[in-house]
Amino acid sequence: MLQPLSKFIFLTSLCIFALHSHAESVVWDEQQTSSDLQRQIAASQINALKSDQQSFLTLQRAAMTPFVKGTVILVPDWSQHAASPRAVEYLRNYLIDFGWNTTAMMVPPAVTETSTENLLSYQQQLLTRLKIVMAEAESKPGTIVVIGLGHSGALLNQLYKNEELSAPQALVLIGAAMQDVTLNEQVAEALSQHKVPTLDLLPQTDNAFARNSGSLRLQLVRKHIKEIYRQRLLPGSVEQDHPWLAREILGWLRYIGY
Repeated sequence: MLQPLSKFIFLTSLCIFALHSHAESVVWDEQQTSSDLQRQIAASQINALKSDQQSFLTLQRAAMTPFVKGTVILVPDWSQHAASPRAVEYLRNYLIDFGWNTTAMMVPPAVTETSTENLLSYQQQLLTRLKIVMAEAESKPGTIVVIGLGHSGALLNQLYKNEELSAPQALVLIGAAMQDVTLNEQVAEALSQHKVPTLDLLPQTDNAFARNSGSLRLQLVRKHIKEIYRQRLLPGSVEQDHPWLAREILGWLRYIGY
């Protein structure tokens, strides 16, 4: 777990980041978005999960192969939803043809008031949802792979480093970064210290913070002797290069034995 001082430093940095990235924040109503998805997507793919404090939507598809490899959990950026065109919708439908069940989850909407209390609340909500999704995935046979995008992907590294969330067999990060240099240094440090095998995909055009932190991530991975890590530069943007993303992910999973 984070010590009180380090947690305060991390959240303070997150406050600074949120102020700088206000223009990028997307305010959306989770209940309305969930209702829209329920009208647009087959009922057989919709699964509502709940904890003592909250309920949220997941979109699930079963593998379309005789042999099932396991489950891929898709965690959208915090400004996106479970059918996001930023790779989530493509991957959740594409990977089922290669032996993977897929679960795309709704994440809490990004915070709009940057108080420490609100940011800590967001982190706890995300952690609570991930624990529920992971528990359901763990009840099924096979390997568990987590794919995290954007801010959500960056926060996942902190959770795995602090052992607040059970680790999957593989982690894929797509443009995982915060829009703040200091915060990105913390993300790189966390990524290098947790032991989850990681594929780190850095977009070339639409996320300069992720791309510019690539060298530091490689340096820290070598310093901390992270055993399984691969970094690749995405030729274009997350929206444009869905087939490239899929090939990289499947190729890497085969390389590490899945």
